Amino acid sequence: MRRFALASALFVLAVSGVGACKGDDDAPATSGQAIASNVHVLTSRNDLNRTGANLDEKILTTANVKAPTFARLFSRQVDGQIYAQPLYVGGVNGKNLVFVATEHNSVYAFDADDKRASAPPRWTMNLGTPVPASDTQCSLLGPEVGITSTPVIDVEAKTIWFTSRNKENGQFFHKLHALDIATGEPRPNSPVVITATAPGNGSASVNGIVTFDPLRTMQRPGLLKVGNRIFLGFASLCDIAPYHGWVLGYDATTLAQTHVHITTPNGGEGGIWNGGVGLNADANGDIYYTAGDVYDTSGQSPFNGAGNLGNSVVRLHDNGTSFSVVTTFTPFDTRTFSPQDLSLGNGGGILIPGTNLYVAGDKRGVNFLVDRDNMGGQADQDAQIAQRWQGSTRGVPGGGVYFKQGTGGTYYLWGIGDRLRGYKFNGQTFDLPPAVNTTTLTGYPGGALALSSNGEAAGSSILWAVRGKRTSTGYAASTGAGTLLAFDATDITKQLYSSDESVADMLGNASKFAPPTIANGRVFVGTSSNQLVVYGLLNQPPTSDGGAPATSTDGGAPSTNNGTPNAGVVPTWTELYTQYFGPNTPGHCSGPGGCHTTTRGGFKCGTTKAACFDGLAAAGLLDSANPTQSTLGSDTDSPLSWFNGAMPLDNAVPNPAAAAAVKAWVAAGAHND
Repeated sequence: MRRFALASALFVLAVSGVGACKGDDDAPATSGQAIASNVHVLTSRNDLNRTGANLDEKILTTANVKAPTFARLFSRQVDGQIYAQPLYVGGVNGKNLVFVATEHNSVYAFDADDKRASAPPRWTMNLGTPVPASDTQCSLLGPEVGITSTPVIDVEAKTIWFTSRNKENGQFFHKLHALDIATGEPRPNSPVVITATAPGNGSASVNGIVTFDPLRTMQRPGLLKVGNRIFLGFASLCDIAPYHGWVLGYDATTLAQTHVHITTPNGGEGGIWNGGVGLNADANGDIYYTAGDVYDTSGQSPFNGAGNLGNSVVRLHDNGTSFSVVTTFTPFDTRTFSPQDLSLGNGGGILIPGTNLYVAGDKRGVNFLVDRDNMGGQADQDAQIAQRWQGSTRGVPGGGVYFKQGTGGTYYLWGIGDRLRGYKFNGQTFDLPPAVNTTTLTGYPGGALALSSNGEAAGSSILWAVRGKRTSTGYAASTGAGTLLAFDATDITKQLYSSDESVADMLGNASKFAPPTIANGRVFVGTSSNQLVVYGLLNQPPTSDGGAPATSTDGGAPSTNNGTPNAGVVPTWTELYTQYFGPNTPGHCSGPGGCHTTTRGGFKCGTTKAACFDGLAAAGLLDSANPTQSTLGSDTDSPLSWFNGAMPLDNAVPNPAAAAAVKAWVAAGAHND
């Protein structure tokens, strides 16, 4: 293993003004990972209902999420693709930290407010060699398979749990890890190798025993923490048989295995994929999952064999060291559609807050609203459930988002080959037809959604999406180039922001089914370009809780050297170049040709900080004899678009923060520091 840590990362965790997670076995699920404030995102899709909503976002609004006040702030290079949702913990020793996991089996903890281009992580830990995609025989995830599912964090335990896939000496392993969130150091007993057996006569069974296959099995749903238990869901990659769906439970402290559940003990397939969405848990600690494809075309009854739960919604009750099945739902036409790879389980499901209802969809785009206390098994035309409707054109990998509003709410879907849709919930069913943004037709894999809002405060509700620019609806290994979008959640026909509006804001390659994380005025997007990209308000100072300025408890003052100078603080030339003048920044004229060569028209910035400073001087934009009168910061003479000029040609966007920073630097003497 390799490890990097800053000396200043060896600190004691401090959490102010937040409700911490419970660590005892008797804690209800809702206390385990619910968001206590807008500075914590601790689990897949924000909560155990998996709504995808952060209802404690007090900084971003429908008024300020727009160009030029909202933009790409910085990015962080990592060593692999990011499929897991970034997680966020605020107030850690005066720092807000964002946690990122990669397919190269690495976990990073970054300062979420440090906007310097080269800011290192607080710590990073690599957990061994990932599995080459060539070994999996599946081309839909590659070139390596390491950490794919979203981890889970407990603030009180100061621990992050996640799984890795490893290849060691020609053998394949899944491992469960637990690390200290402050230092990255492994907890006692970490890691453990994931194994399991279950009685059954299904695929690959031997003498009535089915054994967990570490090569064919894939841990894709986000991890679930309930009390002092960690629960994992498993499916496959590319449906390469033999495989089964599994739910495995572990003691969060000792990492000893406590639970084993298999979806198809006497059949095959039935993977719990969920498009990456975590397993659900209710206030009683009962667990919910959607099992996927079953390819049984035998025509024999029961479908796929006795005791099997493929292509079903399932509620499990935790008996301490085992599960019992409470209730299930299976679509009436499963025998027809499941063998065609049109099954349930491509996007997980949502426990609708304040109700006893659970909603999930299948690959046909059909949605099912079931009573989670009595799902009704299987019945003709699905007449036993609350509602069945065509929710999207071809299904929604990665699932939807639910925004609770009063006694109702809105269920948002953006599926393959479809447009963004919003279904109003009337307290019992979803109203038809939905609201539709007709300009948002997209290909595979649709839009990965998230929502932020300050409760139900007017003007605070924003629906976020990461969508690929592919127009084809066919499955693909990569989403390709992606875009971050923001819509008014109360009227999805109103687009607030697109990262494509400015070259400097562009996202890079998106990761499939990977939603953005919104916390404390920041939007964090993991990409398959091996980068975490961070968006936010250009003039927002670092904050620690509810918009209050961040404070340091490590004996040092809060840093102002963060790329975008704070108001009233004189930036250095290094900061200006890093944030505004160098390659891939809003004011770049970098390269040997520069922009133009006339004093009024532009300058040669060159390819380094020193060359850019010399280019400004050579163009007459910096006056060495009277630096405070340099035309670079003049509202009438500067060539930069921030001062009504025309440079650079590809980014003529007002940038008040940049203008203020340049003016402050010029007024202080335009030093080459």
